[in-house]
Amino acid sequence: MILTYFLVGNIANIISTWMNNILWLPIQNIISLLVPKGFWNDLLIGNYGVLTLGFANAITTVLPILSVFFVLYSILEDIGYIPNLTVLTRRIFAYFGLTGGAIIPIVLGFGCKTMATLTTKTLYSKRERFIAIFLIGFTIPCAAQMGVNLGILGRLGIKAFLITFGFIMFVGIASGLLLNRLLEQENKSSFIQELPAMRLPSLRAIIKKTHVRLYSFFKEAVPMFIYSALILFTLDRFGILLIIHKILSPIIEVFLGLPATMADVFILALARREAAAGFMIKLVDSGQLNYIQSIVAVVLNTMFAPCFANIGAMVKELGTKRAIFMVSIINIAAIILSGILYWSLVIFFK
Repeated sequence: MILTYFLVGNIANIISTWMNNILWLPIQNIISLLVPKGFWNDLLIGNYGVLTLGFANAITTVLPILSVFFVLYSILEDIGYIPNLTVLTRRIFAYFGLTGGAIIPIVLGFGCKTMATLTTKTLYSKRERFIAIFLIGFTIPCAAQMGVNLGILGRLGIKAFLITFGFIMFVGIASGLLLNRLLEQENKSSFIQELPAMRLPSLRAIIKKTHVRLYSFFKEAVPMFIYSALILFTLDRFGILLIIHKILSPIIEVFLGLPATMADVFILALARREAAAGFMIKLVDSGQLNYIQSIVAVVLNTMFAPCFANIGAMVKELGTKRAIFMVSIINIAAIILSGILYWSLVIFFK
């Protein structure tokens, strides 16, 4: 994780800066000259423009970070470490009411939370399935979100990285222990895991896996970035976004200590987590988020409501009522805990 932090925080950010300066800024300047100020200029390259917040944000900001992260993640997969990790952590997970079988979905959550939620159907106990799905939705960042979060924390330094992931890990452990005590006990299921041999990674396999994941990002996420920008542009154009900012102001600005524009992150997070994180990078780079606010924003984005796809998977595995109940608890807990973190950091750094 620390090696990933340094590589993503340095190499990816250098590539991102280079792409923004060499590829995007000249295009933005040309559009600014050709399209006069007004509706079309705002639609294309405004604060919520489909090209600035949508396409350019996805390509020049998020793509370099994901490229570096996916290469590193593919290496871990190819050397056979992840299945071995599931066995190494089997006894630890028993404290959270989970058997070894639940470790597979938990680990898969670091790849895709939706897929991980769907794989919990292999767990025989409803109690164990509930705990696993809750922990996946609440405290585990998917691969894309992890990569972008590291890109943000890479701008802040190693201390911010340790504070952020230390806090998220603490919340995850506390949540598992609490659920294990509150939920009614059931019969434990067995766990059988075949361990592949540790081996040198295959360059061809790493390139292929990285290519597939980046292609999936282009195919699914880039259009979602553009749609999200259009939604925010429309809400802003009709004044709805300002109303949302005012309604959420007591929570966002007073309790969480964040700027009102973080309401936009909440909206984006429901559609695509990396889109929300990509928008946060823009806020960090523009100075709208200071050191403490950036840490709180990353924690909140990690723990806040799962994306629509993951919520759909929750409904499928738990039923509509239990899924809505879980998402509501996750959101309330995410806001309360993020607020506690903010004021704790304010006092600590005072």
